[in-house]
Amino acid sequence: MYYMLDSEDALTLKFLVAAIWIFDTLHVLFMCHILYHYLITNYGVPIAFRYIVWSLPASALTNSIVISAVQS
Repeated sequence: MYYMLDSEDALTLKFLVAAIWIFDTLHVLFMCHILYHYLITNYGVPIAFRYIVWSLPASALTNSIVISAVQS
């Protein structure tokens, strides 16, 4: 919708919008993986909480990138 209506914006702004959208989508996917890992795959296995699944730091990294891009 953004690319159809605001065609007069600079190319850098369009690239920034696309990058934020991609990183935000990755963040949601990583969060879904975290929830699936702890709540479905390891249901009833409390020892699973001792170990951090790989998608947790990846989610934090992508969220930090989005925050930095939006607030700068």
